[in-house]
This record gives sequence, C-alpha cells and structure tokens, in this order.
Amino acid sequence: MNTDARPVLVADGFGFPEGPSFDRAGNFYVMECDAGRISKVTLDGHVEIFAETGGVPCGSRMHRNGNLIVAENGLAQILDFAPDGTHTVVAESFNNKRFRGPNDLILDRHGNCYFTDPKGSNLEKPVGRVFRVGADGAISVFAVGLAFPNGVCLSADEETLYVAETYTRRIHAFTLNPDGSADKRSLYAQMEGGVGPDGMDFGADGNLYVAHYGKGVVAVIDPSGQVIEELAVPGKNPTNVDFWEDSLYVTETQTGAVYRLDIGVAGQPLYGLS
Repeated sequence: MNTDARPVLVADGFGFPEGPSFDRAGNFYVMECDAGRISKVTLDGHVEIFAETGGVPCGSRMHRNGNLIVAENGLAQILDFAPDGTHTVVAESFNNKRFRGPNDLILDRHGNCYFTDPKGSNLEKPVGRVFRVGADGAISVFAVGLAFPNGVCLSADEETLYVAETYTRRIHAFTLNPDGSADKRSLYAQMEGGVGPDGMDFGADGNLYVAHYGKGVVAVIDPSGQVIEELAVPGKNPTNVDFWEDSLYVTETQTGAVYRLDIGVAGQPLYGLS
C-alpha cells in the first residue's frame, strides 16, 4: 500500500456525495443526498445526471446484471435502477411497517441484499436495524438495537458481515449461517475520534478501508481489527469509498467532491462486478 498517495480531485460540485459505485466500464455513480439525484462520472471527470430520485439516495452497489441497487433514505426504499435510469422498488416495508430510512447495502454472490436502516437512531435511542432481502424477495430482520448502523460489507468468503455503528465508533462482525442469518456478533474494531465510521470496503490486501466521518481520513484496518494507517483526504467528512483498478475513490461532503487515492491496492472482488 502506498501510504504517501496524495488525494487527486476527480470531480466536485456535488450535494452531499455518498454511496459511490463503479460499473464495468469504469463509470462512477455518486449518490447526491442533498440534491435528490444520482450522478454519473466518467474516469476523465465528466459529470451527468443519471437519475432523479426525489428523495435522499445514500448507498449503492452495482448488481452483476448491470443494474444499480440503491438505498433511498428519504423514500425509505431499496430501489433497482436499470442502465437507462428507470427503476423499480425492491423493498419498502417489513411486517406492514415502512423502513425508517435505508443508508447502505451490500450484495452477495447469490443475489441476497443486506442493508442498514438507521434513520432516527442514536446513542440514546439505538433503534437502528439491519435487514436482509433474499434473492427470492423475502425480507427478514438481521440485527436490531444499533446506534446508527451505517456502512456494510462482506468478507471475501462471504461468511462474515461487517456493519459500521457510527455513534459508538464501532465496527461489528456478524458470523453468517448458511441461510444468511446471524450466528453471533463480535466487536471487530473500535475507532477513535471524529463522528465515527461511515462507508467501507475491503481491499484485495485483506484490509478494511473505512471512511471516518468527522476525522478527515480513510482508516485502514488490518484483519486483527487494528487501525494501521489513516489516509488523509481534503475536508473532514469522508462518507464512503470504492475501488477501481489500484486506486481508492472517496466521497467527501465538506468539499462536495470525489477524490482518488492511488494506493496501489485493488478492491476485493464484489458480487456485482464478478
């Protein structure tokens, strides 16, 4: 890992950028929470509007079929966007009650989707949840009682789900059963400073790269759960990360921009791009 990589501005002018995802061609999709839209950025920095959601799009992942799956916080829905920008609703309620406000999501190789639902949760009211939408469309509660569950990702073998709990500054590791339910939960990492962990992704080096909101860094956490490096970015509020080739792309809200860190590390292969 090249720890001396200087942040390179890719594009700016975004309204609270979040939830980046690459497609196979290298186009970069940015969720603009404050603008209620999804922007598409080419590798040379050209920006165009991909879709208007009318809500607050937060997290996203690219499905292997080429569609973009989006956690829509304002509409309290999980949306499935086709390449032409049209969409369908994947999920919006459980047991006849609407979600509070999905934030981030991850897909596994079987087409199951795990997403966080943190809206309205905090240290005094830890009502945040994690849900699972099966490939068959069945919805189940995966975890409850969290103080703002935020970023979510899977281990390479898909036997462990990692969830960032922002207000406790913790990252939890859930051991998965064959049916996708949680077997047990353990503390993977305790972070210090800032507001707490936001979006995150694994690198092919086995380290977890975490946008540390309020601290202005991407924390690099080794397999033992220790922070071994902090990669500085402009602005104090990085929200999410995504890999393309050997670089790490970071969304940051204080500057409303996307930055590239040429760290010489590829991302862990994701379901959507495998």
